[in-house]
Amino acid sequence: MFSIEIRRTFAVRQGLPAPVRDAKNLPPLMPVEGFRVTMRVGFSFEDDQLGERGWFVDTDALDESVDRCAERLASGVWPEIFDFRPSFENVAKWAFTELASTIPQLTYVELDNETIGVATRYVRSH
Repeated sequence: MFSIEIRRTFAVRQGLPAPVRDAKNLPPLMPVEGFRVTMRVGFSFEDDQLGERGWFVDTDALDESVDRCAERLASGVWPEIFDFRPSFENVAKWAFTELASTIPQLTYVELDNETIGVATRYVRSH
């Protein structure tokens, strides 16, 4: 079995309140320029799914979908972009749903907030 991962790194502005930090009068974690996030998009396939070119799918063909998703995440403050509460969990699930129609056998989407060292991964249920 093979597993392929496509990555994009960009800045996001989540824009949600931090009740625990606020209650302790701590400064916000998000820098002015936003959190540095790496989105990881993974898909898997079996040995017998390799084509005559030695691949399952040309990843160049998937770049447009992944880039479009990353650009949307980086395009503004999340509460202004999404109609739902944009926690990292909800946004990872949204990204999975967005990409599932164009990436065959998508297995996960991960949003790794490198600024604070927390990664959130949405995995397809079987």
